[in-house]
Amino acid sequence: MTEPTVNEDQNPLTKPKFIISAVVVAIMVALGIILALLPKGGGNPTAEPSNSGSATASAQPSATAAASVCGLPSGDQAKPVTTPTDTKWELVGKIAAPTSPTQFGPGKTEANGLRSCFAHSPTGALYAASNVAVLSATGKARLVYEQLAVPSPERDALLNQPEPQETSAVTAQIAGFQIRSYDADRAVIVIAAKGSNGALVSVPVPLQWHGGDWKVVVPATGSTGGGQISDLSGYIPWSGV
Repeated sequence: MTEPTVNEDQNPLTKPKFIISAVVVAIMVALGIILALLPKGGGNPTAEPSNSGSATASAQPSATAAASVCGLPSGDQAKPVTTPTDTKWELVGKIAAPTSPTQFGPGKTEANGLRSCFAHSPTGALYAASNVAVLSATGKARLVYEQLAVPSPERDALLNQPEPQETSAVTAQIAGFQIRSYDADRAVIVIAAKGSNGALVSVPVPLQWHGGDWKVVVPATGSTGGGQISDLSGYIPWSGV
């Protein structure tokens, strides 16, 4: 499959002001990476979202906490250390997204294109982060924040920003991932994306198990880190094209 050109309605919710190469920003936008995670000024990245409970708590969710909004089983709680086997991909717009409706998610796909309900497991979180990125890349960033983000003042502030009409024609696809952290109700999934010119970027996507599904966490300030990478060393290769 030829890598498609993505005409993306740019995420209206933040504008990174620190200096980073135009191609890297373009790839991040093309993939639909959550631009709220990029710093609005200089300074060091913020810490990852804090986990509830002690750092040594078990990652195994309780029966109550594990209840999926669409009934998906929690399944294996081990972090994937190789490319997930038998991954199926489907095009959402012109970008490939992983899909496993009865095992990892999305268990629900609505008429407006919203893809939700992911398994309460590390692999479920991976599928959630990937699908959120792809949805944002196909012009549904606002819908993502409205429906797939944890309610918070930070999320509301982003939604109150005006939506620009500008678009960007760039090419990018998911290329790999890391499970940076995971416990029973928090995860940070790092998505790597590859542009048509071979440039690579990575951006962490913080998630929280909320209301029976994985939801995006909008950080209060700063960034969880991310930017250009030289290669996929340290990442598990994973792509649909």
